[in-house]
Amino acid sequence: MVAVDFEHDDLMAALAAAGYRRDARTFFIWEGVTQYLTAEAVDATLTQLRSAPAGSRLDFTYVQRDFIDGVDVSAAPSLYRRFRERSQVWKYGLRPDEVDRFLDGCGWRLLDQLGPDQARDRFVRPTGRALPTSGLEWSALARKI
Repeated sequence: MVAVDFEHDDLMAALAAAGYRRDARTFFIWEGVTQYLTAEAVDATLTQLRSAPAGSRLDFTYVQRDFIDGVDVSAAPSLYRRFRERSQVWKYGLRPDEVDRFLDGCGWRLLDQLGPDQARDRFVRPTGRALPTSGLEWSALARKI
């Protein structure tokens, strides 16, 4: 794990300081972060990760843009009031149908994407548990091309 201020730090320098080798395929985990960033910081991060070797993987989560934009807050109206109306803490979101194009423009290919229903069906139900999943956050897995 590497602590980085994605708004201001040089990601590749921070990774190198932690022992990252630019020639080694790497699995990057970027979960629970993108919604707190500006669009510029998300773009800058993916631009920097463009230098990762082919075959590297990137797993990241994102909040749906319709929620961030206030178009559909039905999944969690109290969270919308807290993180968007009151504090503006959540800034960035994507639509599931734009993730493939978004990643492709940065040198990554979408391999899999899970919404809340797919995550529940794939990972929760097989355990015999009946836990609810958030309708806000999606997960995407990509491969560096």
